[in-house]
Amino acid sequence: MSALSPEQALVLTAIDRFLADPELAFGGVDIDDDSEGDGTDDPDSAVGIEAVDVLEAISKALLMVLPAEEIEQAITNLLACHGDQIDDSTQVVLEALLQTIERDDTEVSLEALLTAESDLLQTNALDSAALLVWDEQTTPMLEELEILDLLEAYPCRGPGARWTPDIFVQLLEAKGRLFRQTLLAVEILEEQPDTRPNAHTMLVMVPPDPKAPLELMELVVPLTVLSSPDAPGQAG
Repeated sequence: MSALSPEQALVLTAIDRFLADPELAFGGVDIDDDSEGDGTDDPDSAVGIEAVDVLEAISKALLMVLPAEEIEQAITNLLACHGDQIDDSTQVVLEALLQTIERDDTEVSLEALLTAESDLLQTNALDSAALLVWDEQTTPMLEELEILDLLEAYPCRGPGARWTPDIFVQLLEAKGRLFRQTLLAVEILEEQPDTRPNAHTMLVMVPPDPKAPLELMELVVPLTVLSSPDAPGQAG
């Protein structure tokens, strides 16, 4: 194999080590030990669990010594420039590892954005008609959409639909339930200003992969400012 960067060599070393000894991912525990189980063996399940845990262990080990961006770049370059020199099993791990690192980056990005947009989250929790959407492909990434606008941007029927009408109904039901909880939290804050009850709202997450289904997330928002919801919202 042609010369590798230190980061690329580190990635391959980590993969080789964990593939050679998967028990490293379990702290030396024998994953085949069923002494505390029900006495039955499920080889397929064990293999699946082992694969996931080993991948997570490789990711954590690399993140302890390299920033996520450098790991992504190293893996991308390995696949692009050295793919024909890497065995199939290692390529599979590299591709899965890249997805794992990218997903972790997405979670960190979302958490930072939600922290920065706390006022918007609180406002949304007090509005029964506005639905909160996070989409990395749009500007801004976090925005409020009315119901019809949401369905126009992300249809739940037809070609390319990334969710179903049932999931959309679940979103509306959850939004209504959490809105009512938020109204109760506002009442508590009005009666007991020293308390800090939480508001709640829903977030529609749009994965970067255009084939991936939309995801729903319930958000807990510290209620810090008293605000009177609009009359139509109170009726919802």
